[in-house]
Amino acid sequence: MFKTLTDTFEKWWAKTPAFLFSLLEAALIVVLGILLVRLGRRLIRKAYASYSRKRSLNTRGETVQKLFLSLFNTVMYFTIVLSALSVLGVDVGALLALAGFSGFALAFGCQTLIKDVISGMFLWIEGSCNVGDVVTVAGQTGRIENVELRSTTLRAANGAVYVIPNGEIRTVVNMTSDYRCAVVDITVGHGQDYSSALNVLKEAMSRVNEECDYIEEDPVVDGYISMDRGAATCRIECRCSVDKCWELERVIRLRALQALEKAGIKP
Repeated sequence: MFKTLTDTFEKWWAKTPAFLFSLLEAALIVVLGILLVRLGRRLIRKAYASYSRKRSLNTRGETVQKLFLSLFNTVMYFTIVLSALSVLGVDVGALLALAGFSGFALAFGCQTLIKDVISGMFLWIEGSCNVGDVVTVAGQTGRIENVELRSTTLRAANGAVYVIPNGEIRTVVNMTSDYRCAVVDITVGHGQDYSSALNVLKEAMSRVNEECDYIEEDPVVDGYISMDRGAATCRIECRCSVDKCWELERVIRLRALQALEKAGIKP
């Protein structure tokens, strides 16, 4: 029995240097692979920045960049893992064959993941939402910060971050596509001259264009759109650039209230 243990130890000791060398080689492959991934990501970003300056790309170009980075990471990390396993003596060919043989079964288990990836590709192809857009998807509203193969990241106005699987994105409400319309509702209390209130608002809106150089036309006073027991509601609209909508609404609201107060009309 002692001789058997001695023989086993000698065989293990004889193989140990080779095993340690393989382990060291696999670790080196992982480290170099990670460094290569970081270098590749940096080169992709630099190439995109140079190309975007020449072609003046919009947010759709940035979305393509993030999707490409996500795909690059997936391919590189998969290659690194297979290379390390191969060095350690794992039969990668058999492993891939097994994965192919069990692919049908895995498809059922990973159908949610596959669904997310396919939905992400369609989002990019259709261009319904891009990085920087303010959207409402899956019941959440925010600005798109990142688009990957599997998920889309939104940041809400209060700073909260939502990571939404692409497979859950069925309806996209894009509030920053081409232009926006600033909409402000002003109430006028009952028992006052409604026609005079409209004239006051129209005169006040005719001066907003001079104050806001980012709009091309005066805000339009649509008239009264509803009423309740306390007041009638007048709507004012003006088309503007996407990033100036909330600022324009604040200006319209302030100038309307100031004009009504100066005319002695209570909102």
